Amino acid sequence: MAYTHRPVEEEDFESIRRFPQNAKELFFMYPRWAYPVSAAEMWEVARSRLLPTVLLDEEQAAAYCNLYPAEGEEGLWIGNVIVSPVHRGRGAGSALLRIMMEKAKHELGADRLSLMCHSINTAALLLYHKLGFTPFDWAEKTGPEGEKLLLLKLRRSLEDM
Repeated sequence: MAYTHRPVEEEDFESIRRFPQNAKELFFMYPRWAYPVSAAEMWEVARSRLLPTVLLDEEQAAAYCNLYPAEGEEGLWIGNVIVSPVHRGRGAGSALLRIMMEKAKHELGADRLSLMCHSINTAALLLYHKLGFTPFDWAEKTGPEGEKLLLLKLRRSLEDM
């Protein structure tokens, strides 16, 4: 599938906010939000991030994420990754993350990118592994239903891009 991309616009969040299908998926995207999240809440966070980008299938939003410098952490981080249920397993996540790696390197001068992923988010972990991200740290967190979760921090060099 040939996807395109562009900077996210405020009106995109009317469809992006529907990508998380339940509280757990929204928690994976951004643990501070309550399900269901509003477009305004998403837009507010996006405005504070770097290069918030929407992946498009024709004119339809297929995936979204952004970059940010994490307080107390080195370098740039990928955040708020979410793929439309219609585009899951069809290469949208991989396409968007590759675009963001290129943008981080060439537009922001980053030499590596990091991200966080909960250990029970197997599909995301498999995608990140396929793209060359490897774990470098972890933390115990509380999930959306009060359960204990392992939050993995993963990193990838951008030198080979």
